Amino acid sequence: MNQYAMEGNKALGASTGIEVHRLSPALGAELHGIDLGAGVDDATFAVIHAALMEHQVIFFRDQDMSVDRHLELSRRFGSPTYSKKLPKYDNYDHVSLIESDGSKVNVGGRWHTDNTDFAAPPMGAVLYAEETPQIGGDTLFANMYAAYDALSPGLRTYLDSLVAQHDNSLTVLRFAGTGNVSAGGLEVGPPVEHPVIRVHPVTGRRALYVNSSYTRRILGVPDVESRHVLAMLMEHVMNPEFQLRFQWKPRSVAIWDNRCTQHFAPNDYRERRRMRRVQIDGDVPRHVSDGK
Repeated sequence: MNQYAMEGNKALGASTGIEVHRLSPALGAELHGIDLGAGVDDATFAVIHAALMEHQVIFFRDQDMSVDRHLELSRRFGSPTYSKKLPKYDNYDHVSLIESDGSKVNVGGRWHTDNTDFAAPPMGAVLYAEETPQIGGDTLFANMYAAYDALSPGLRTYLDSLVAQHDNSLTVLRFAGTGNVSAGGLEVGPPVEHPVIRVHPVTGRRALYVNSSYTRRILGVPDVESRHVLAMLMEHVMNPEFQLRFQWKPRSVAIWDNRCTQHFAPNDYRERRRMRRVQIDGDVPRHVSDGK
């Protein structure tokens, strides 16, 4: 059995009365005993942060969390940043609206890591569900530590030193003229370069860091090699053993670590799905050669 599937759930909140329940062998946990609407003190945030570092994506149910509390919680992790790809939520500068009835192509409807077209991609996001479909509208998450660990030793060594180019051109191509992204999201910025294998700045673990939305090519290798290696890695990411599927309900909250996960929002519903999202600033990805 893989190491990530063997790790037991730590009693992260034992001293505070907070319960942390693992949701799958691969990643994900649900936290109970926290009222996010009442605000989060230092001790509670320490449990939340530790759970996120351990489980990579964490969830809360039945939360009455205002926009101000949403922003307050997000600022605990870092500075909120606005995503040009999504419309603003009620004119809040750092809160985005995700709303659809499923009749159009879904912005998040492919495996991706958020905004790796940024020089310093976001560290994560906090997503709050206001309305959800009765059937469908789930979000799948995948563990990129596990994706890296499952590769053969020789392939890991090969990938450790590689760099890939990322940009927003694929998103623009998919959504131009659909009305599913904001006008700012249809601007293609200059390409950026990131390691194919990223070292997490907190855990020190290595994670696969290419995705189907933004990664264009691997640099320093022939084009045919780049295409085939990326195609293999994109298929590898979809392994169900790396995944968790989360079923949304109104007033649910998800927080994910964008540095070591990918996610996918299937376009499998035909009822209103309305979310608000705060994206959090991140850092420049660290290469394996940079050391711990």
